[in-house]
Amino acid sequence: MKKKLLFCMSLLATTLVYAQNDDCSGATSLVVGADFTSGAITSTNTNATTDGSVPSCNSDAVENVWFSVVVPASGNLKIETQEVSGSLFDDSVLTVYSGTCGALTEIDCNDDAAGLFSLISLTGQTPGTTLYVSVWKYDSDIANGDFQISAYDPLPPSNDNCSGATPLTVGTDFASGTITSNNSGATTDGAVPSCNADAVENIWFSVVVPASGNLTIETKETSGSSFGDSTVSVYSGTCGSLTEVGCNDDGGDGLFSLISLTGQTPGATLYISAWKYDAGEGNGEFQISAYDSTALSTQEVAENTKKISVSPNPFNDLLTISDVSDVKSVSVTDALGRRVKTIEKPSASIHLGDLKEGIYFVTLKMNDGSIKTLKTIKK
Repeated sequence: MKKKLLFCMSLLATTLVYAQNDDCSGATSLVVGADFTSGAITSTNTNATTDGSVPSCNSDAVENVWFSVVVPASGNLKIETQEVSGSLFDDSVLTVYSGTCGALTEIDCNDDAAGLFSLISLTGQTPGTTLYVSVWKYDSDIANGDFQISAYDPLPPSNDNCSGATPLTVGTDFASGTITSNNSGATTDGAVPSCNADAVENIWFSVVVPASGNLTIETKETSGSSFGDSTVSVYSGTCGSLTEVGCNDDGGDGLFSLISLTGQTPGATLYISAWKYDAGEGNGEFQISAYDSTALSTQEVAENTKKISVSPNPFNDLLTISDVSDVKSVSVTDALGRRVKTIEKPSASIHLGDLKEGIYFVTLKMNDGSIKTLKTIKK
């Protein structure tokens, strides 16, 4: 009987051994990586007790363990938890604190940004400062077990700022104009879009307005990506001095965005910012396209009552406007939407011998403010 009692007491003592990082003073150090994988370690909350202030984002959270991390030179940091295959622990709460153990101030809290696991994105932190991180289980009904935690500072994408905007080529439909992009590591810059004050972590694109002056900007999901909800804003002007000309949240497929612009200046460059809906959304790949579905169709013939035409078509060096009396100015753009010539107060004959062979759009701005565009071919 005595041996059996001693065995039970020994087993109980083993069961009640607490993790080293059960308290803030024993916090496990995290090394900042460049992505989740490179910064990740596997930890456990088995036998953890509950200490510290209840998280602001979940008053039911219990049985927390502690970590520490030094803010990198960028001042930006992501803290994320993920599940471990086979573990019973499947729902975390994450809190981050400044200060010292015993005198901590919560600076952020997250419950379910990554499925039932947590993600906190911090910016503007003081480089070299130590932050304390506490991982809790959602409530007392959740089982304990292993989980992954990572601190990382992802490198921003090349088009993280307006000055590095990725050029889009205008297609005739979504498929022909689309590229796949990725906002992983993006920061938040520029004015908050007018249609969504919660939008964050945007990346930039540019596009040249086609000859028609019409343009559609659309985003769509990429299969398997965590990025599932976009906001798109479009601007005229130059980087550092932009004016919003369009904004959309959910006008496209599902939670994605679509903006249709008309009456834009052919040849002008517009800047496009693609944002994720809010800080709770995931980052990752998505599709974006700039297209003009009216290209090479309704623009082929001017539809004013005088039926203005240009000839000959195709032409060599000289292009003649059938009736120039009501024409205020003429602009010529190439098939990519780049303006190659502008003529104010034109005469009936326009000399275009310096143009290369190809398709051009001749846009006539009329005295009454209307615009007529005709497709021409230079031989």
